[in-house]
Amino acid sequence: MRFLSLILALLGMGYSTGAVAVEINHVAVNKRGDVFRLEAETLVEAPPDFVYEVLTDFDRFHNLAAGMVATRYLEPDEKGGQLGYTQVASCVFMFCKRFEKVERMWATPKKSLVTVALPERSDFSVYATRWRVIEAEGKTRLAFEASMQPDFWIPPLIGTWAVERKLRLTALEMGQVVEYLYANGIPMSALPLSAENL
Repeated sequence: MRFLSLILALLGMGYSTGAVAVEINHVAVNKRGDVFRLEAETLVEAPPDFVYEVLTDFDRFHNLAAGMVATRYLEPDEKGGQLGYTQVASCVFMFCKRFEKVERMWATPKKSLVTVALPERSDFSVYATRWRVIEAEGKTRLAFEASMQPDFWIPPLIGTWAVERKLRLTALEMGQVVEYLYANGIPMSALPLSAENL
């Protein structure tokens, strides 16, 4: 998160060799029963290959948005499947929570990433995501879909609003960081690992 704070501060002061112009095309959150369904799409000023490289460097993924405390690849499961670990800290008004998830991950090179959380190792009964990297005239449309059923309490009166607000902010921050890295020739590998990886 220190890296993200530095990037956002530099963007605010104009220290970038290229314009940062991420566009939020769509953000939506709906709830059916106990399951939240999330959608977001951003238009990022970076080519798809670069965006895919950022998206799949899970050891450094936590640098992309505030609240992500740690992300890292884990040892493959017994069937050789790729696993990833995430720890997030988030607050809405006086309600704060730190939660974890372990996900099985499937990547289609240069196109998409699908994840499904393992409930027995996560703070979610359901957490499944799909990221799609779509070429858009030299830019990238980054589309995100998720289904989420947390095992922890979310205040019901503000739950959907709070999740949508967090999703919009995260989409914007991720797009800004990706654009900054690309505009300034900074590879994802230059970003710091989380403390647990060191």
